[in-house]
Amino acid sequence: MQPPNFKIRPLPADLRAAGIALNLSGDYRYLTDGYYRSMEAEHEGQFALPSPQEAIDAYVVPLALVKAEAAGIAVPPWEIANDTVVSFPPPLICYPVNPFQSAGQVITDQAALTEAIKSLTMSGKYALVCQQMPPDSRVDTLRLVIGKCLKPEYNNLAEKLWEVFHVPIARVKVIVTETQYLFSAIEPLEKEELTQNEKGILKEAGLWRA
Repeated sequence: MQPPNFKIRPLPADLRAAGIALNLSGDYRYLTDGYYRSMEAEHEGQFALPSPQEAIDAYVVPLALVKAEAAGIAVPPWEIANDTVVSFPPPLICYPVNPFQSAGQVITDQAALTEAIKSLTMSGKYALVCQQMPPDSRVDTLRLVIGKCLKPEYNNLAEKLWEVFHVPIARVKVIVTETQYLFSAIEPLEKEELTQNEKGILKEAGLWRA
């Protein structure tokens, strides 16, 4: 089996340059307004950030995990499971793979896993992604704006995720162990949810549009 080959476009040197369409919607999921804005920009010949394909790569958890790992970003052990077979014992973080749900769940015991499988697969209609959490690990949520995070310890990871996924505004789940950060998933972060400090990142870069 050949390793996946994701074409990662280099980021523009100047995000304010002509022909660059920086989409600040914050939610780029398939068929959302943000997704269509990127599609329209690309159709007009602009360099859309993210492109429609990049948006899909970011929000479909299995694709995001493969793309991250191919780019050298650490990810946890994971599998796509069905409603009866999950190889990893809890603790886990599980995400649905269906068009109606997106939020993941941290599973701490077998009873919770049984209930989560039923919920996330919609009673067996869809698959789910299960990620193994190492002992004594925790899940942290990062808020990223054009590759920057207000938690300084995540600066390097934030920059790398921006380079790989091109999602200007994102909520990112990370499994934190004693030795490393393991990328887990990218979720929407609406523009309207940004704090004043997060808006300040865009203002400092000359990119804020009210």
